Amino acid sequence: MRPTRQDTPQATALNLYLIGPMRITDAQGQKIVVRGRKAQALLALTALGPQMRRSRIWLRDKLWSNSDEARSSTSLRQSLFELRRDLGEVGQTALEISADTVALNPAMVWVDLLALQRDATLMRTLGLTEDSELLEGFDIGDPEFEDWLQGARFDWSDQAEALAARQLPVAGHLLVAGGRPAAAPVRIGLMRSVVHGGDELSAHLSDQLLERIIGNLRDLMPVRVLDLRNDMAPIEDLAESAEAEFFVRMRVLCVGRKVTLTFFLFRASQLALEWSQAIQCSMDELQDSDALLLLGFVAQNVDRLCRTIQTGATGADPAISAQLAGHSALNMLFRLDDDAVDRAITLIDKAETLQASQACQHSLPGALRVYAASFAVGENLGVLSDAALRELRDVTNMRLGENPFNSMSLACLGHVIGYVLGQHELAGKVLERAVSQNPAQPFAWDHLALHKLYVGDYDAALRHAYRATQLGAFSPMSYSYDTTLAMAATLSGDYGRAVLAGRAALQKQPRFKAAMRYLMIAQSASGQRDAAEATRGQLLQLDPDFGDPEVQRRRFGLQPGAHAHSLLRLLKPIME
Repeated sequence: MRPTRQDTPQATALNLYLIGPMRITDAQGQKIVVRGRKAQALLALTALGPQMRRSRIWLRDKLWSNSDEARSSTSLRQSLFELRRDLGEVGQTALEISADTVALNPAMVWVDLLALQRDATLMRTLGLTEDSELLEGFDIGDPEFEDWLQGARFDWSDQAEALAARQLPVAGHLLVAGGRPAAAPVRIGLMRSVVHGGDELSAHLSDQLLERIIGNLRDLMPVRVLDLRNDMAPIEDLAESAEAEFFVRMRVLCVGRKVTLTFFLFRASQLALEWSQAIQCSMDELQDSDALLLLGFVAQNVDRLCRTIQTGATGADPAISAQLAGHSALNMLFRLDDDAVDRAITLIDKAETLQASQACQHSLPGALRVYAASFAVGENLGVLSDAALRELRDVTNMRLGENPFNSMSLACLGHVIGYVLGQHELAGKVLERAVSQNPAQPFAWDHLALHKLYVGDYDAALRHAYRATQLGAFSPMSYSYDTTLAMAATLSGDYGRAVLAGRAALQKQPRFKAAMRYLMIAQSASGQRDAAEATRGQLLQLDPDFGDPEVQRRRFGLQPGAHAHSLLRLLKPIME
């Protein structure tokens, strides 16, 4: 049995420092100089191999990939000779060379990266941070080695993130969580982006993406953001970061014109990585702030952040849960339970009661109270009295002035202004402002699409609805976005897309009657008679009154006298 590896440098004959610029020392801490770059690479590759062992064939492929077998074998022998010569007496015992393999004796060799996997406190002892790079500045000009090195750096960066999260607080770096006042908003610390292979522009764009994610989150719930991304962070942020529940950061890995973006969420109470989310894009897409891929990445991370924060609040102090009630109420409104609206309003009441007694203010609960009025008409066939409409108009105008920069609030209010109050010109301006404020918010794009449907601009509705489905693919409300796309596609005559969107909506919410209505029409119009009849049967089971032509008109939100509307003409053959 081979001896076990050592965990401390200078207790071994050979110490390899691979994090940062490569450095080699002996047991007394004296520097050992290995002159050949390929010989250095041989040592690093072998040290990081399974059981500190590599096959000769593998080493040849990584270091002399452009040479034939004979030449690469000769080059390997020469580099091994140079390595053993430069290591001196240490090399005679620490380096083990056979006809097929090259290995290091783990009992005689200490490697910083391997030791860190066993003892995270060495990060501080060795003066390392999560930004330290594996084999910094190392280049031998072989594409196979460069590919290996990029992958190894990526793996090390993941390890460094987790190791840094386990460290005790030091000024300007990651801090552990403590207590916080019961009614204080959730605190999130922004950590410095990690950039591998990129430049200052990559770091800047990464910071912009991180800020967009946090900006979207702030539209949905009150959070306190602590910016710890530079050494000149405000002293109050540094002090308050000890009470942060979460820390977030971005990592950018650039290989040529290809970019891998990773968003990390750390939970401070566990000193560990909670989850991460990654995408790949081109450098051109990274530089395009409106690229749909990046906007979708933002929306996906925001949805996941919201779920994580709300899950953590379950069972917590009631004041904390009440602060997050706005987002919970929004999701509640889109459930198909009979009492969903009543339960959502109860949540809104809790949030507004808390805000009345605390300094923590957020515009979403008030906007959602107005938005709930749209669920009292249309599908539920409710009718608001003139007095109720006047009161709703006054409250809506008041809410518009509370926070004209929250895209979620603007989308809620804009929908009510158009759909309930009938002021479509003003509604269009409010909804356009919502998507301008936050182009990554699918809820805003979806409601702008609905507005375009109401005013008869079906082509614009189709574009906006498609954008909402792409941005909100992972949202709990995605079935509603799919339904809007089915509506827009049906009215635009794109029945194939309408069928796909309607089916997508019903896969997520099988009892959603609005999706069934438009799917049925699209199936019938595209010649799918049997499928349309099956959908009609399912719809009539849920809504037996839909066979009445007057009810059909109401379900589609058509005005009296609209019996010649294209929807009703398309519906007639399948309902006969």
